[in-house]
Amino acid sequence: MKFWIGLSLAILFEVMGVVFLSYSYGLTKLIPSIIAITFYLFSILLYMGSTRGKEVGVVGALFAGLGTVIVLLVGFFLFNEKVSTLNLIGVILILTGVTSLSRKPHQAKGVVH
Repeated sequence: MKFWIGLSLAILFEVMGVVFLSYSYGLTKLIPSIIAITFYLFSILLYMGSTRGKEVGVVGALFAGLGTVIVLLVGFFLFNEKVSTLNLIGVILILTGVTSLSRKPHQAKGVVH
């Protein structure tokens, strides 16, 4: 549970960083730039904490995949960006991958991994 809370917050802070990065117009506006950098800093710290005791590849894929999907949705709803059929196919593939990575494989009795 603690893992999912930390990872969810890391993703949320990353998404907020992306939003404020957009408002900073390429880091040319001071306040949105500082806010964006702060969100990214906290995102990375939470992400690093989430990798403790977990498979880095799985955590990284969850972080990147879910973050990408949420950023796409934020772009659509907040910035009126277009979402194409190819984007939707990509989201389906990302969510399929995230779902398969987050599930534990069934272990056969007596098999050591």
